[in-house]
Amino acid sequence: MSRSYKKFPVVKDKSGPAKKFAKRLSSKAVRRYSAGIHAGRMYRKIFCSWNINDFWFYKSFREAIRDWETSDVPKVKAKAKKQIINEWAKYYYRK
Repeated sequence: MSRSYKKFPVVKDKSGPAKKFAKRLSSKAVRRYSAGIHAGRMYRKIFCSWNINDFWFYKSFREAIRDWETSDVPKVKAKAKKQIINEWAKYYYRK
């Protein structure tokens, strides 16, 4: 099995209703563009592609451990350090 890891550990908004709605808005904008699309990539000028996937956040390994140590939430405090490390790796480190 391949051992590939993320080069930049971020979590993005890959799915969900907000993502679908943003894609729908971009498709509408492109379809209703009155001047017509001449080049294959001209649709990028009509609707900013950053608006489709605009929610992402980063949390370093040290931040995750520090948040776990200083948390007052019982659900978070009940987890073991190994669980916290595994969750961080699941969302930020592994592909």
